[in-house]
Amino acid sequence: MEYEDMLDRAYSELPEILKEESRFQIPVLESVVQGRITVVQNFGDVSKGINRSPDILGKYFLGVMGTAGEYDASRLTLKGQFRPAQLQDKFEAFIKSYVICPECKRPDTNIIHEKRMTFLKCEACGARHSVGTIKQKSIPTTEKPDLSIGDEITVQITRTGKKGDGMARHGKYLVFVNNSREGQTVKTKITGINKNMAFGDIVQTL
Repeated sequence: MEYEDMLDRAYSELPEILKEESRFQIPVLESVVQGRITVVQNFGDVSKGINRSPDILGKYFLGVMGTAGEYDASRLTLKGQFRPAQLQDKFEAFIKSYVICPECKRPDTNIIHEKRMTFLKCEACGARHSVGTIKQKSIPTTEKPDLSIGDEITVQITRTGKKGDGMARHGKYLVFVNNSREGQTVKTKITGINKNMAFGDIVQTL
């Protein structure tokens, strides 16, 4: 008997539950880093592939990655730079906890809510297991922005330094702006950064 025939025969004798499990393929996330954010480009497709709403999957990623971001029916955007392997590992952990039935190992499940409890209900075998509620972590609104050389920011000059440069606050940075004076609001281009200090030139006086 040929090897392929032996495989076909063995597969035909598998219980239906195992056949269904073997057909389920975990989708692969397609992500790309764009500057300071990471975009999952096939977010909508993978949500459909595991029969979960973008809202549930989006909240999970924002919570488990511990970052801010946004999502819609087609893509997910996360603040920060994340490697594809990082995202895929978290995605597969989601599938294990919130998609695959612990009893029959099939993906034919739904997430249901009763009172304050959340359950994973299997439509194939009828099993029901409690699961943790998916919560989006709260990201402080006072998070201080980072700066990079070349960034253009708008600041209000609040005082003048010893060398005559205007001084302003931008998040955690004390910004020194050449040729500016107290009371001005200016757009400045960052030319240097040293720890919590930044230096810039005036682009425009507002």
